[in-house]
Amino acid sequence: MLGFLQNRFGIPESVFANHHLLRRGPTVWLLSKDDRLMNLASLTVKSVGLPLLRQVKTQLKPTTAALQLIGPHANKNIVSLALEQLRELVEKKEIKGEFGTSPGYVIVVAETIIIGCALSLPGRLISQFPRHLFTEQTWEYLPAGTRD
Repeated sequence: MLGFLQNRFGIPESVFANHHLLRRGPTVWLLSKDDRLMNLASLTVKSVGLPLLRQVKTQLKPTTAALQLIGPHANKNIVSLALEQLRELVEKKEIKGEFGTSPGYVIVVAETIIIGCALSLPGRLISQFPRHLFTEQTWEYLPAGTRD
């Protein structure tokens, strides 16, 4: 799993030195390393940690949340889009063009902000963004010190 992230995105395995990986079904979860977790292994839980990768048929697909966290360590298969290109990708779910990546999952960046994952195929880029990522609503920015 970590080999996939290193080979595909250039993310060194050392990024995960302080983490555990757990697999449940098609999802691999990332947790902070803590040996006490083994004591909790018998508990029945729905989810734990951050979803890192999902098995999609024969491929591993990184999650948007994971890419936003570990993406800054990547050095390849990154597609930088202008805001108009990003808008088109969100609206149409696919854009045409050559993006300088090898076929497969890529990290999408706009204005140096990691947006999420897309599938790069020859001549096109297909959105893999979660449906909830973009809605008709706007966001209200709340500074970290906000208590309401």
